[in-house]
Amino acid sequence: MTELDARYWQTRYLEGNTPWDIGYAAPALVQYFQLIHDPTIRILIPGAGYGHEAAWLNDHGFANTWICDWAPKAIEAFINRHPDFPADRILCQDFFSLHLQVDLIIEQTFLSALPPSRRPDYARKCHQLLAPGGRFAGLLFSRTFEQEGPPFGGSRQEYLDLFIEHFSEVILEDCPDSIGPRMGSEVFIEARY
Repeated sequence: MTELDARYWQTRYLEGNTPWDIGYAAPALVQYFQLIHDPTIRILIPGAGYGHEAAWLNDHGFANTWICDWAPKAIEAFINRHPDFPADRILCQDFFSLHLQVDLIIEQTFLSALPPSRRPDYARKCHQLLAPGGRFAGLLFSRTFEQEGPPFGGSRQEYLDLFIEHFSEVILEDCPDSIGPRMGSEVFIEARY
């Protein structure tokens, strides 16, 4: 299997081979953001890619939003599109090396890009980065894929087992607001610290 490291993802962005990028903030996430009443909360979007969700949040007054991606090309594209986004909130590094504390972590295609063997590390790191009372929320594939990933799929039970070890409550629901190609194959997760 190909090493899914920073070089791999940088090459994908350089080649424009980014089929996961829908070009705008995912509607289900926008609906979730609209339910947040405190615009001062600290939000992290790991594996943010072109950062559409972060741009939406910033444009709607959520000034404490960080993005993290280890592909410099993705970060460069985000900066070029959103020059007003605070530079100190743009992290071009490995998610697993982060040292910050946030109130909300948004998942949008990052878990599906990780080899399944790294998923326990991901759940553990998310818990570590969250302040007490924090939440992990976002979209996950609720299917398997015929081809070797990424993306890597999964099941409700797998996700429940993965996150319940670190969080007090895990809610998984069908996502009725998925984009067309993902309709019927995504679940929305919210895990509470």
